[in-house]
Amino acid sequence: MGRKVPGSYGLRALPAIILMAALFLVPAAFVFSTALRDNAAPLLATIRDGRTYSVLLFTLWQAFLSALASTAIALPFAAFFANYSFPLRKAVLALAALSFTMPTILTVLGFVIWYGNNGYLNSMLKAVFGLAGPVRILYSFKAIILAHTYLNFPIAFLLITSAWQSSASIEEKASYMLGKGRLRTFISVTLPSIWGSISSSFSMIFLFCFSSFMIVMVLGGHPRYYMLETEIYRRVYIDADIPSAAGLAVFTSVVTSALLALASWGRKEKKAHRSRRELRKARGPALAMAIIMVLLILCFLLPPTLSIIARSLISKSGDFSIGPWKKALEAGSGAIATSFAIAAIAALLASSMASSISLYAAKSGSRLLPLLSSLPLAAGSVTIGLGLLAASTALDLAPALRPLVVLLSHTIIVLPFSVRTVMPGAMKIPERLPAAAAVLGAPERKIISKVEKPLLRPYRKRAFCFAFALSLGEVNATMMISLGRITTLPVLIYDMINHYDYQGAAALGTVLLLEALAVFTIAEWGGKDHGIS
Repeated sequence: MGRKVPGSYGLRALPAIILMAALFLVPAAFVFSTALRDNAAPLLATIRDGRTYSVLLFTLWQAFLSALASTAIALPFAAFFANYSFPLRKAVLALAALSFTMPTILTVLGFVIWYGNNGYLNSMLKAVFGLAGPVRILYSFKAIILAHTYLNFPIAFLLITSAWQSSASIEEKASYMLGKGRLRTFISVTLPSIWGSISSSFSMIFLFCFSSFMIVMVLGGHPRYYMLETEIYRRVYIDADIPSAAGLAVFTSVVTSALLALASWGRKEKKAHRSRRELRKARGPALAMAIIMVLLILCFLLPPTLSIIARSLISKSGDFSIGPWKKALEAGSGAIATSFAIAAIAALLASSMASSISLYAAKSGSRLLPLLSSLPLAAGSVTIGLGLLAASTALDLAPALRPLVVLLSHTIIVLPFSVRTVMPGAMKIPERLPAAAAVLGAPERKIISKVEKPLLRPYRKRAFCFAFALSLGEVNATMMISLGRITTLPVLIYDMINHYDYQGAAALGTVLLLEALAVFTIAEWGGKDHGIS
């Protein structure tokens, strides 16, 4: 049941709700109308096409394997990090958190430079072991799974570590006192308490991998590895068959919506324990294990990223040069400016909309608004891009307006993440504070601006930074909409990879790396939710 909400909250949320609905419904309407034209011929053709189901099964299979690998690998690391204190522990957790702001195109670039046939890893193996030929990793199914695991392992690692550290250790101690061993205690006590975070990690990563695009396009390297999102893109730009692409986009949206509903069904939020378990200082064998785990994580996460920086300064022949930097920055100055402008405006719009929507939803007890804000996740960025492309074509928009269309696509794509970032802060605002302000005679407008919005500031800052990073790295919808007329930084890096200009791509990739680091630092600095209890 919803609660009665003062009018100011509804009036402030109304423009955001209208804009959110328009940004989603307009492209969705164009996609559906294209798929349903001629008595729904494009959609029916998609449903009857055997390739649709082979692509769907492959998409489900790789998403399952990617989520399973990411979660299973993260579990032992989370178990250790949730129970022991040791040097570099916080640094490794911060490195994992940094991955949330890393654009996917950097993973692609780092993998090409590090794992490629002529990459740093193969060069090292040849020098040390004298291998006659390269170890072939890229342009294969295993490359897709490895890249997805690389990208999503930190998510599972952080979520499970946080839940494990917040679980009540007193129950485990009671189990030991009753004579149960470590294995039985883990199965009967610990595992049930952290199972929610494990299943949440798995389902979140599964959905991310289900909608994967750039990793499949580049690292898969062959149409037989195409998934639903990449198949939509292929039908638009290779087959030039927009009705068929729209039919597949509708089919994909229905499947994704079902997966989102399945992932959310039966999930219950549990209150976190007030006291976190006390970490034991690692000594002896535990300290040795800590060193091994830190080294394993660093050796897995750092080489692809560091290889980008190294390749930007060192040519294929091994010569140090900053010439490619100058050339890349000159060629990419417009793309950098365009990307930063779009990201800044999209992040500002998304974080402002998220603030109004979250406050209204928290006050009214509405579960519908947060659910509606998640609909772009079900549609997918490629489908949103396709819808806006169809809308732009139908309305015969001038080329000068294409950047505006890209901006709108970025806004609706990052909005679900902004709402999910701000909503916990809105839920935490104690009802007694605005009530006390009202008793003292403060009008609703003053209560919102002087009491509630300051309490939301840390969450809004995180939402802005996260949305900025996501928008700056967004490439899927941009490629669908731009028709080659708009070049953002990720699109330019993608073009350089396709033209084998790895040093230029690495130089621009380093710019994105520095941006990710800056955004992460700003989001974390002073970002604690002080004042909310």
